[in-house]
Amino acid sequence: MFDLRPTAGRRLSKRGATLSAAPVLRVLSCLSLVFVQAQAASPVGELQSGADFPAIDAYVLKRMGELGVPGGALAITKDDRIVHLKGLGAADSSGRAVTPQTPFWIGSLSKSFTALAVMQLAEAGKIELDAPVQRYLPWFRVADESSSAQITVRHLLNQTSGFSASTGNAFWDGSAGAETVVRSLKDARLGQPVGTRFQYSNVNYITAGLLVEAVSGEDYAAYIERHVFTPLDMRHSHTREGAALADGMAVGHYRNLGRTTESQGVRPPAYLAAGFLIASAEDLAHYAIALLNEGRYGQAAVLSASGIAELHRPALPVWKDFYYAMGWVVGPIDTLPSVWHNGDAGRSHAMVILVPGQKLGVVVLANASGFGAVREIDEIEKGVLSLLLDRAAPSSLPLFAIAYWAILLVPVAQLVPVLVVLRRWRRGDYSAQKDPPAGWARLSWWIALTVIPNLAIAALFLLGMPQIASLPIFSGFRLLYPEVAFALLAGGVLGIGWSIAYTTLILRTRRAPAP
Repeated sequence: MFDLRPTAGRRLSKRGATLSAAPVLRVLSCLSLVFVQAQAASPVGELQSGADFPAIDAYVLKRMGELGVPGGALAITKDDRIVHLKGLGAADSSGRAVTPQTPFWIGSLSKSFTALAVMQLAEAGKIELDAPVQRYLPWFRVADESSSAQITVRHLLNQTSGFSASTGNAFWDGSAGAETVVRSLKDARLGQPVGTRFQYSNVNYITAGLLVEAVSGEDYAAYIERHVFTPLDMRHSHTREGAALADGMAVGHYRNLGRTTESQGVRPPAYLAAGFLIASAEDLAHYAIALLNEGRYGQAAVLSASGIAELHRPALPVWKDFYYAMGWVVGPIDTLPSVWHNGDAGRSHAMVILVPGQKLGVVVLANASGFGAVREIDEIEKGVLSLLLDRAAPSSLPLFAIAYWAILLVPVAQLVPVLVVLRRWRRGDYSAQKDPPAGWARLSWWIALTVIPNLAIAALFLLGMPQIASLPIFSGFRLLYPEVAFALLAGGVLGIGWSIAYTTLILRTRRAPAP
């Protein structure tokens, strides 16, 4: 048990939120992109002086079962120690139990490690945060030459370089390394002027990983292992899948159509620094302790107090009360000012919440994910924080799940009128004898009720959804969420094809001679 009472007189914000990436992907998130949702928090209450850890474990296990997550792990830290560790469920189909030492893919939470590495080099005098990237990578270019020279190291870490989310997600289907990907940006056009707006783009952190290599003279993976994992005693954290598998890594699972199945997903090598590090709950607890205690874990220090403050300093707003710092989001969760980030590797999910005012850290890992489950898995960690505050775990509208099933069911709904009309056409109901030539008024109604909605669906599915999720259908959705990609293509093709076919049929009827 530990004291969670707030500092006397502290007034807390009354709004909470969830950032899902994704890999989406999250995404979502990667995968990814990133979706930001806001919800009202419960009124500020008395923070309990202890925590009912069995009740918290039971809550996490219950929610995992409801979401079809086979296994997960939980860690809670307070001040400079771990106060609770728990492995829950199965690591793979054999039923092997998850432990606090079981490694998981951590998705975009990897970005915080890359930011820490850059900040270490900055404190060593090897990197200036406000220096242009070209100082360290002279060949770095984008399509606009003047913008190429303006992008600084800080812009990369704050996600304000101007690179769009779509550019960041354009390489999921590739096997190229980080340098090849970043060199290919010479043809990329920025989505916004440099330094003017937050845009979550994986290429910012792919480039930052190359900076670490160029300045330190070490491979990125070797640098992270030597300068972060080792001093923080992160013995079950890895930069390579082979080593993690030998260490008993949890197998990823994909949640689709209401079922959960084992799935490897994609792991493009270029995205290591942006989303494919591996860590256990216990190791991430060490990491949280260091970040909450001025860079120190035990006798080791990975960064100074001022360096930690710089990592967590808000830059431009993400949305309303939420700001991106350097590999972290700064904004309230359940009324508590927090520093947090989630990560989604497409088939696993991770989230870390830091509450600096309480020196409180919460880690939740899950070995399953999917388009409709990203935000719901994040809600588990928010629920843990609420239970620590002696409040009811929050409930919210499952927007991602609703959107997921809507996308899948729209093509089915589109097929119904197609089948009806085809049946009538085969019976000859559209002959001039049975259906007299249509007038313009009648034709206008047919177009308004049939053609326009179908074209709107096609535009949303083929153009809108890839733009909203910042995932191309073929190189993004197809790899991360294949059933969603199929539904988007089916809805788009049906929308366009049916609009053309039905309009042609009605026009032929209108032009036919009267009986």
